[in-house]
Amino acid sequence: MSTARRRRATVLALVVALLVVPVAGGQLGGLAQEQVDPDTVVLQVELRADGDASWAVHYRTRLDDDNTTAAFESLQADVSADPTAYTADFGDRMNRTIATAENATGREMALRNLTVATETEALPQEYGVVTYRFEWTNFAAVEGDQLRAGDALSGLYLDEESTLRIDWPAGYERTSVDPSPTRSDEQMVAWDGRLDFESDEPRLVVSESTTAGETTTGAGDGGGDAWLLVVATLLAAGGVVALLWANRRYGIAGGAAADDGSETPDGATGEATAEDAGDDPSPPPELLSNEERVLQLLDDSGGRLKQRAIAERLDWTAAKTSQVIGDLREEDELETFRIGRENVVTLPGVDLASDVGEDDES
Repeated sequence: MSTARRRRATVLALVVALLVVPVAGGQLGGLAQEQVDPDTVVLQVELRADGDASWAVHYRTRLDDDNTTAAFESLQADVSADPTAYTADFGDRMNRTIATAENATGREMALRNLTVATETEALPQEYGVVTYRFEWTNFAAVEGDQLRAGDALSGLYLDEESTLRIDWPAGYERTSVDPSPTRSDEQMVAWDGRLDFESDEPRLVVSESTTAGETTTGAGDGGGDAWLLVVATLLAAGGVVALLWANRRYGIAGGAAADDGSETPDGATGEATAEDAGDDPSPPPELLSNEERVLQLLDDSGGRLKQRAIAERLDWTAAKTSQVIGDLREEDELETFRIGRENVVTLPGVDLASDVGEDDES
């Protein structure tokens, strides 16, 4: 079989194995006529130094009506009663996928330690989650001090509900990634669908960091020193107003001095000085991260806004707004809901009314 045909076979096998909704088949009785349609599918891959990878496939379903809730509860009961019935079917599909990837990459691979679990997430909106976890041996190629990942997923297609995330071990740093991820940090990259990877994508190369030991030692020895560096940076970048704002919001600077009522050189207490630093205690926008700007805007707007209104007020593109909101949602800093054709963004704990008024768009 040609390389191109092997790659296409890998794509088809992986889509079938991972993106098929995990519902019970006819042999499981109670759920034969029921379906649980996931709203999001997250493929999370954690690379290891030996090239193996720990996988978690999360199917998240919004429990927003009685039928969906009943179907998920029935699925949850069946998984608890007979998890092997679910892991056996999923394992068969994954083994076929891994065999195809093995042929395409030339590396021996295997599926190990497959498990399934269900849970309900109690967020402002309730979700039912089905998670399959397993080990994929030799998922990444080990070349000297580098890990090269992605060739086992060449040409993967992600639909609009799906996300692929790859994390790498501590002590490694990213050397290259293709295509550009939707979001990333020092330990991971993630791509959100809809996305059709090319035949030589995705690709991720990470290398052992020569300064990893020094970085780890520094972090372990002086957490207080790190906060001092943050405070110094705030002072240099934005002056006293930024520092006072950080103290009010996070309690990181001079808390003890403010508590004991000691006076500043001008005769005012620390608390009074913070209040008198300016009419607006918020720092200049340039000192806020994109995530902080969204959270502040929501806080100033009663905890709820349409996503389109956020883009307009911050003068961002729709793509940038979607990426920042996606990052915050992943960290449980906010929640999103669909009302008609509009996405509505809320802070945790904010009740969502039956509709969003025009004041949210102004």
